[in-house]
Order: sequence, then C-alpha cells, then structure tokens
Amino acid sequence: MSISTRTPTSYRQARRLIRTPGQIVAAVISIVLLVAIPLILQSREFFGIKLDNAATLGIGLPQLNLALIAVLAAIPLNLLVGMTGLISLGQAAFFAVGAFSAGLFGTQLGLPFPLVLLIAGVLGAVVGLLVGLPSLRLNGLYLMLATLALHFVVIFLFTQYQIANFSPAGIPFAPPTVGDFAFDKEDKWYWLLLVLAVLLILGVRSLMRSRHGRAFIAVRDNEIAAASLGINVARTRIVSFSFTSFLVSVVGALFAYYLGNIGESSFGLTFVVGYFAMILIGGMGSLAGPVFGALFWTLVPSILQTLSGGVPKDLPFIGPLLGGYQGQIVLVLMGIVILVLLRFQPGGLNALWQKVKGVFIRWPYKAKS
Repeated sequence: MSISTRTPTSYRQARRLIRTPGQIVAAVISIVLLVAIPLILQSREFFGIKLDNAATLGIGLPQLNLALIAVLAAIPLNLLVGMTGLISLGQAAFFAVGAFSAGLFGTQLGLPFPLVLLIAGVLGAVVGLLVGLPSLRLNGLYLMLATLALHFVVIFLFTQYQIANFSPAGIPFAPPTVGDFAFDKEDKWYWLLLVLAVLLILGVRSLMRSRHGRAFIAVRDNEIAAASLGINVARTRIVSFSFTSFLVSVVGALFAYYLGNIGESSFGLTFVVGYFAMILIGGMGSLAGPVFGALFWTLVPSILQTLSGGVPKDLPFIGPLLGGYQGQIVLVLMGIVILVLLRFQPGGLNALWQKVKGVFIRWPYKAKS
C-alpha cells in the first residue's frame, strides 16, 4: 500500500475534496443513494418489489426533508459551539427570526422567496452581532444564560407579532416559488434541501481549512494563546456569532415555508435541547458529527416506532405494553440508545465511524490495541 494514496504529502493534496480511490467509490455510492432513495420512497417499489411501511422503516420523504432541515441547522450550531467554543442556547430564537422574516417579507409583503431568505439571514446576522457583543465579556455558563435570555425575548416578540398580524393558530405560508417553479411537493423540497445541505457542508469544510476557520479553533482551544499568535479574539467571536446566526435564520425561514404554518409553540426549549443533542450524539467539533447527529435524532424515533409496531399484540407482556404505551416506550428506547452511545463512544457517531473506517483502511493489518 502506497503511503501517498492514504496520507496527503503536500498542502495542495490535503486541500483536495477527494484524494483516494476509496473516496471516489464512496462519493459515487453516496450520489447514487441520494438520487435513488427519494425515487424508491415515492414509488414504494424497489426493482418491482412493493415496499410497505415496515420495509422502509417508517421513513418517507417528509421525514427525510425534516432531517435535511435539521442538518442545515445543526452544522452552524456545531460551528459556533464545537469549533469556536461559544455555548449558545439561541438556536430557537434565530429560527424564530427566520420565521418572522418569512412571515413579514414573504407572506405580508409578497417579496420573492430567494430575497426573503437573504433578508432572514441578514436580520439573523444583526441579532447575532448584538448577541456577540456580550460574548466579549462572558464565557461558559454566563454566555449560555445570556443567550437563554435572548431566547425568551425573541420568542416573546415573535408571539406578539403572530397574534397582532395573524392568529394564535400560527402564521400561514403559501408554497414558495422561484419564477414559475413552485416548491409544492415533497420531492421538490427534497432536492432543494439536499442541494443546500451539500453546499453548506462543502462551504464549512472550506471555511475550516482557511485562516478564519483555524482562528475559530484557536479561540476555542485557548484564547490567550490565540491572541499571542495575532488572532483578534473579539472579532473572531463576533464573526462566528454573526455568521452562524445568518445561516440558522435562513434555515428558520425554510423551516417555516416547509411546514406551511408555524407558531411560537414550535420554538420551545425542547427545540434547543434537541439541537444540542444532535451535535453531542454526532460528535461535537467535527464536520460529519452534526450530519450524523441530525439524521439520528430525526430518523431513529420513526424507525423505533415502526419496529415496535411490528411486535405481535398477543406477545406476553411486551405486546400489551406496546399497545398502550408505544410512544413512551419509543422515547425510553431512544434515551437508552443515547446513553449507551455516549457512555461507550463519547466522541459520538463520528468517532464510531472513524473507527469503522480505520478498520477498512488498515485491513488486512491490525493496529495494536
């Protein structure tokens, strides 16, 4: 095995998106799967074989679309928390900023869909800038509490806007259009969200290899050492807050348009906890971590519910228990899976994937334990 096929020997080679034949194969397989999965889920057929709900593990295009939205929002949170080291509980607040922008500029003023997304991002960046200023004096739990205060303020203002201009039932959204093309079907949303997710992943990957991304990591690891290297710590913190807030607010607008109706109840603290769980389960501080975590958090409950629904009702003890408490048992199983994962794999799903990948890379050799 040639070292050059596995380990980059120059900076230019390290910057390449695909460096080895194995990565080429993985990329081709990924593209085929991403193209084939929505077609299979829509037709409920695979090479002429009809697929029922159990065969697809309870996953359809709506679940995939929500998973892609979660990926789009988890990556910026991981960039802020995992790669810059700034703990924030403002995820739901910036989602609400995006939904507010979509309601005001999209539903009320009728501006074009792409322009609404841009305005949502700019408003989110401005709010992120205002939040980033206190972060210059706050760290750790104090910064977390400051962003928690932002959460309550933004949700209160969003509620007042919703009640004054719409109804307590929520803000309605018509399917967005780009020219004559309307995103009024699940498959259209899938392709839009997939393209945005791929672009975001590639963009963040490039960012983390730039001097700005390395500055984020330096600030996370040691602010004093970063300052001694000439990094402007204050500017780096504010840029991180503003940039991630821009991205999350755009996703918030997409989320509102996709649901078709959204209200203040959609942005509770459980919403915030869910996104923190995504980056912890996936592997904080890694690029693939939030992707794994978002897919796990959004898809595994549907899979567990489908599997539990296949248990015979006449099965002693378990059958009647699932019949009466299926939802609660699914939540318990989800919690057990998360606890086991974090106990035996603290690095999350990304660390587990790296171990599995390492086995294939080293094969037929075996590293010392």
